[in-house]
Amino acid sequence: MRKLILLPLFLILTAFAGFAAGCGETAPGNAEKAGSPTDAPNDDASKTPEAQKKYAADYLPDKTYGGYEFRMVILARGQFDFITEADIEEETGDTVYDAIYKRNRLIEEKYDVKFKQSTVSEYPALTSTFKKSTAAGSDDFDLCMIISRDAWAQALTGTVVPVHKLPCLDISQPWYSQDVNSEITINGKLYFAYSDECLNMFEQTLSVLFNKKLIEDFALDNVYKLVTDNKWTIDKFFEMSKGIAADLDGDNTMTDRDRYGILSQNDLLYPCFWVSSGIKTVSKDANDLLVFTGDSEKLYNVLDKVYQNLYGGGKIFFDTFSDKITSYQNQGGDDARRVSGMQFQDNLGLFYVACVGMIPTLRSMETDFGILPFPKHDESQEKYYSRVIDGWISCVPNTAPDLERTSIIMEALAVESRNNTIPAYFETALRTKHTRDDESQDMLDLIHANRTMDLGDTFYMDPVRNIYSGVLNAKKDNFVSAVEKAASTVDKTLARANEAALALD
Repeated sequence: MRKLILLPLFLILTAFAGFAAGCGETAPGNAEKAGSPTDAPNDDASKTPEAQKKYAADYLPDKTYGGYEFRMVILARGQFDFITEADIEEETGDTVYDAIYKRNRLIEEKYDVKFKQSTVSEYPALTSTFKKSTAAGSDDFDLCMIISRDAWAQALTGTVVPVHKLPCLDISQPWYSQDVNSEITINGKLYFAYSDECLNMFEQTLSVLFNKKLIEDFALDNVYKLVTDNKWTIDKFFEMSKGIAADLDGDNTMTDRDRYGILSQNDLLYPCFWVSSGIKTVSKDANDLLVFTGDSEKLYNVLDKVYQNLYGGGKIFFDTFSDKITSYQNQGGDDARRVSGMQFQDNLGLFYVACVGMIPTLRSMETDFGILPFPKHDESQEKYYSRVIDGWISCVPNTAPDLERTSIIMEALAVESRNNTIPAYFETALRTKHTRDDESQDMLDLIHANRTMDLGDTFYMDPVRNIYSGVLNAKKDNFVSAVEKAASTVDKTLARANEAALALD
């Protein structure tokens, strides 16, 4: 296995803080002073809006922009069930959307700008819109939302303005996702940063939902206690899953109307096993350049365990991407993901591995369910890791004419999301409306606090993640030979990325 030394995050944060110090009188690198909340003793912005702190980016200069139209290109709601809206034109009574409305009107009034949101119906059009505009040197928008892997690819072409050139962003502040942002640097630079403005990134964090009726009917362990006692492990997950699977109609064929231990899709499920075990298939060397680390003994052991439990015996996992759907509306592509939720609502699965953003789709489920983080590798693991699969991130094009103005509005969106949309999303949309018990609320906090990303799973799903998922989908266990066969292609891909990063200013 290739040896690596991780570049400390604080060095990167310090470098960015130096660039940000020119924005206002207070250096944003001083997070304790500049970004401190103005009131209330509660440290968690996801608690009730009344109790939460009010955060302020005091280092932002007092400027106005004469009604400037701040233009954002986003993915329209419809293709996915995640919140992608950047602006809401009027209050509707929906708690989250009303919070976005309030946030934007506050910023518009303070800086004398006007938000203008343009939409595309499918996410590939976001990338093509960005590429077309930057290639033409056009000033068509201030921010464009792009799926993370495409945003990364665009960044390496030099068309995305890096964070250190956006003078009023301070990524050391609490409204930024430190753990995930530390994973997506290259050559000591960050080209886009996840903040609380990007609700869909948390929505695209994996969770495990469990059916309380089946837990009770089969006298299974108290899963919440397993989590708090650090006994919620992959082995326990499989043990419980095997005990619940059954051919309900007795026809000796497991179909979508039989009962399973696990409901999900292969691309959601497989990588969770290694990411939640703290394994990275693509890591960084001492110079913050990419290196392939997807050939470790620990990873192979995890993959072997997944193969043996999913495909080495009885069928415990229904995969709506590969198993035949006969009893439910036959939906293809990403729409097939909804079938897992339908099965779960029909009590046909003990565990439903799904993104947090899918939880609201279960609002009509009659049986109570609970929420868990994905299990640990073993009891000795220090903490639970929550896998982030994606996140449509706002990118600044290199054609942007006023980077100070752009960064001021971006930072304002981030801090006011911390003050407004995050509490609304957590407290009302998830805690009050869509969870069934207090323990689930604690689990959501745990999931939110421990988000992480493996670049080999996200930005380099092809060629890295597909190595392992391809072997598992073929119901084989030849992981070592598959990695050896793909290693040359992977190394060349990462080398090209490193070369591109080194060539950028």
